[in-house]
Amino acid sequence: MENPFALGIVALSIFITFYISWYSRRWTRTTTDFYVAGGQIPWKLNGLAMFGDYSSAASFLGIAGAIALSGLDSWWIALGFFAAWIVVLFILAGPLKNTGKFTVGDVLASRFDGPVVKMLAMIITIIIGTLYLVPQIVGAGHLFELLLGWNYLTTVVIVGALMGLLVVMGGMRGTTYNQAFQGIVLMFAMAALLILSVVLYFDFNPFNILSMAGETVPPSLAQATAGGVMAANPEVGAQALIDAVRGEMAEAATAMTPGVAVRDALNQFSLVLGLFLGVLGLPHILIRFYTVKDSKNAQKSAAATIAGLAVFYIMVLFVGLAAMMLLYPDLNQLLLEGERGKATNMTVPMLGNMLGGEVFMGIIAAGAMAAMISTSVGLLISMTTSLSHDVYAGVLRPKSSEKERLMFAKFGAAGLTIIAILASIWLKEENVAVLVGMCFGIAASTFAPVLVSVVWSKRLTKEAVITAMSVGLVVSLTFTFARFLNVDSILGLPVLVNPALYGVVASVSSLILVSYFTTNVGRAEEVLAIAHKES
Repeated sequence: MENPFALGIVALSIFITFYISWYSRRWTRTTTDFYVAGGQIPWKLNGLAMFGDYSSAASFLGIAGAIALSGLDSWWIALGFFAAWIVVLFILAGPLKNTGKFTVGDVLASRFDGPVVKMLAMIITIIIGTLYLVPQIVGAGHLFELLLGWNYLTTVVIVGALMGLLVVMGGMRGTTYNQAFQGIVLMFAMAALLILSVVLYFDFNPFNILSMAGETVPPSLAQATAGGVMAANPEVGAQALIDAVRGEMAEAATAMTPGVAVRDALNQFSLVLGLFLGVLGLPHILIRFYTVKDSKNAQKSAAATIAGLAVFYIMVLFVGLAAMMLLYPDLNQLLLEGERGKATNMTVPMLGNMLGGEVFMGIIAAGAMAAMISTSVGLLISMTTSLSHDVYAGVLRPKSSEKERLMFAKFGAAGLTIIAILASIWLKEENVAVLVGMCFGIAASTFAPVLVSVVWSKRLTKEAVITAMSVGLVVSLTFTFARFLNVDSILGLPVLVNPALYGVVASVSSLILVSYFTTNVGRAEEVLAIAHKES
């Protein structure tokens, strides 16, 4: 055991999480309780839970780590994560609450009858949820590998099993309180990293981080040169190595130069488009609007989340840049050894260890684990709700009992966890922020266009909804897996860092075109009136 104190702190955090889920089981007796906590969550608690849910491993580990490797350019991801919430607040939060009960499929079915729409919504929910669950488990695997020296396979199996068990025990009420608790841990951990970095290394002035970053060549560009310097002088310090690399790479980009991480304007546009629209289609985020009693409380929840994310992502930028300079030799060495996944995903825990030893590393690791668990249980809830409510109760067994539906949801959580664990083994070396970005691209290409249209457009047709979601899913998945398999182009189109550019264009184009040539608008007048009524 390499870090017993750090492990103890993480274990305490996990114990509190399990206790909350165990204690909440008494309020999870019906499917409505399991799915959305009976719609009785106060908006302040829901806003904090949404912050905890959204601030996943990608936000806490992946973005800070990506900034530490490539600089300011990787902050695009955080800006995209954040900006979309403003659209959610003004465009979707209220109407979604008014038209749906539990799932995205509910919103679509409120306007269009038939099992096809609900089945397709369930399939997309499962795909997005599973791919989003993978980076949480990947991050946890790397974290316990660092803390305990365990092999990666062991850690992902154990962590995945823990995440599934939390959902089975506590349902949405337990999930909500856990996400709120973990949101507090996340904010505290990131603030502690920033404060200690500034006090110990940057003369009590956070803006010194920015000025020093403006003179630093990012490790993603400097690794070869830094490797030569470290080979000649193995004991070289961080600042000396930064100066030496700058001396040999006088014309190289700095940590404050755009274009380092995202190679061209086309990739940048596709990434930002995916992140910006993706939030509008993430099932585990949208389901949280159904846990409050009305649309006004849904909007208040979104506003509270926006406030928390604004503070959090500003801190992430400063912490990521500080980590680059303080861990410069370590990051370059990991890149030289081919350990890019570890370099990216474990930057924050390594910084915690440097700033405050094992105890502080344990606090940071607890924050990272909170991020992963919080998001994972939210994902599993949204997926199992769609499986049980949309498919089992809505299509396969409409006359099934509450007990049968609840049991089906819990077995579904176990099965989906196993699938996510297997995918996590395959995608071990991927940056968790990149993996999450891919999920945003798929959500932007499938759910986002149809959800906005369902609650705002009278002309939208059922055939257009089915076509748009299908086309967007096929296109976005094709380009997502092409990137994982290192394919350079498909039919002459370059494979981009995010599939959104192709997926969104294909989805929206088919939505408009098919709506023009078809006439089944469903219950358009009725649904739009309900969607925009005052609470």
